[in-house]
Amino acid sequence: MIFSNWYKKQKKEKERKSKIKTAKKILIATAAASLSGLLGGLLFSPKSGKETREDIARSSKELKGTIDNKVSDAKDSVTDAKIKIKQKSADLKESLNSKVSDAKDSVTDAKVKVSQYLNEKKTSKVISETKDDMTITDNEDLDTVVGQPVIVENETKK
Repeated sequence: MIFSNWYKKQKKEKERKSKIKTAKKILIATAAASLSGLLGGLLFSPKSGKETREDIARSSKELKGTIDNKVSDAKDSVTDAKIKIKQKSADLKESLNSKVSDAKDSVTDAKVKVSQYLNEKKTSKVISETKDDMTITDNEDLDTVVGQPVIVENETKK
């Protein structure tokens, strides 16, 4: 279960990274196309050189501001992603530690149960052997007592 969840998260992470790469490429291509279109339009427009330079300066300032905003947004997104990753990592670590602790507890419980079972078996074996010893002793006494009349009978028959 843990492995399948981890695998799904890894797959989603790969997909997310792929989407981010694609978005970056589209953003760069859009910015480059806009800039080249803007420059081409300004350079080939029927305005005077001074007006064109002013337009280029103004447009480049606007473009710089737009790019700065995009970079700032991207940095914020990366920072948010780092925070989320750290939180997920901490949660996963806590969950894993909990599972390991539960497993250790289960192993300890199993050891106790096995030890109790083995002690019970040893105790029952000792009791069984003691009963067998007592039975043998009882039978020997009985043979001694029973054996005498048999000997007496055999001697009287002779």
